[in-house]
Amino acid sequence: MGRDNQPSEYLKHFLNNQISLFDDCSWMIWRKPVSSTEKSNGENSNADKKILLQKNIGSVADLLEEFDCQWKTYVKHSYITSQQSSYIKMIKDQADEHETIVVHMDFAENHTLLAQNEIMQAHWTNQQATLFTVHIKTAKEKHHSLIIISDYLAHDVEFVHTAQSIISDYVQSIYPTVKRLNYVSGGAPQHFKNNKGILNLTYHQVDFGIPASWSFSATAHGKGAVDGIGAAVKYRATRRVLRGTTSDAILTPEDLYKFTQSDSSMNVFYMDQKRIKNHCEKYQLLNRWNRDKPEGWINQIRSQHQFDPVGIKKGQM
Repeated sequence: MGRDNQPSEYLKHFLNNQISLFDDCSWMIWRKPVSSTEKSNGENSNADKKILLQKNIGSVADLLEEFDCQWKTYVKHSYITSQQSSYIKMIKDQADEHETIVVHMDFAENHTLLAQNEIMQAHWTNQQATLFTVHIKTAKEKHHSLIIISDYLAHDVEFVHTAQSIISDYVQSIYPTVKRLNYVSGGAPQHFKNNKGILNLTYHQVDFGIPASWSFSATAHGKGAVDGIGAAVKYRATRRVLRGTTSDAILTPEDLYKFTQSDSSMNVFYMDQKRIKNHCEKYQLLNRWNRDKPEGWINQIRSQHQFDPVGIKKGQM
């Protein structure tokens, strides 16, 4: 199929004499629902912002038109996915403890702290713990696994910046000659790909004593070794609780930290709410964000996938 052709022109060749463009058909598609209020007023409803799997009924021509409407978006996304995947693989293969170390990081889904034989009411009041997983690549066949456990349940920029201080200290304590960190993550806007986080990146050398870049995977394509780290910790903790007695219960995030520290060969850190609060005050993050807005803000940041700071509030994309 040529680069300028629509997919419908290609797909029509598969229609034989038994199928007409006017025949009825149905198909499933993920999209935001259009409410009756939105239809009549042209306004967006907060209740209708979720993406839902919907069944569409129409003609074969309608289905082909749907392919055409989605095609440019799909081609762009496919290209970005391919390019970013290749680039991230390349920088990981080229990781060097004396040059650039690659740090892949992500939030695992918050872990619910269970107790064996818990009463029914406990189902609605279980505590949770935040798991922040980190995979550090220092050479082609050499890596470190880190996990940061916290009672701070918000997945936000404050958490990430505090975690980056732990990561930077850890890396530089083992590899004092390293020249740069290259973070890799998904593009979640609430905690990773946002103006506050990228502004912090331009301060990385001032804050932590080492410059850093940040590579983002394409949307919904950020899976990696970090997911295995979170899954392993959750599995071991849940298995310990469910095969033990009430005394084996892991009731708090700090309990989970102590258990993981004793049961795992990975490097485990505990980062409580107080530490995050003190960290944000130490680096005056709120003042930084308010002071540098909007001068340090990047327009259409969601469409960018690589950030290389060249100075405070300055970077290449």
